[in-house]
Amino acid sequence: MKQRLLNSRRGAVMVVVIVCVMLASLAAASLMKMAVAQRRMIETQHWQLQAAWLAEAGLERAAARLDADAQYTGETWDLPAAEMPALHGAAVKIEVAAAPRRPNRRLVHVRADYPDHPRHRARHTKRAVVQLTQ
Repeated sequence: MKQRLLNSRRGAVMVVVIVCVMLASLAAASLMKMAVAQRRMIETQHWQLQAAWLAEAGLERAAARLDADAQYTGETWDLPAAEMPALHGAAVKIEVAAAPRRPNRRLVHVRADYPDHPRHRARHTKRAVVQLTQ
């Protein structure tokens, strides 16, 4: 009788231990899921900020090129990862068009993608009117 009572207590303790391990595992899995989501959010914010800086740099590049050559019409500026202090490469597309009824001004449209990937990227666009100095 005592042996049977002892065995049933051991069985109950084993069930309690298994339930506690399962609850701890669920809590750890939940924390891991939250950490992964937080990391993705931070990475997305980093990409958005990098794309915004690249778009601004694209506008400055276009203004400098227009200052040197009023016939500049734009380019796709590819930045490999090796040339950047970041982990990924980027692409900045610069388009320049004449401003309607303003021969001494150009409309500049810049689109920056970081990283340079067809789907997984942040995109930032900027537009500006540049006054020609020539």
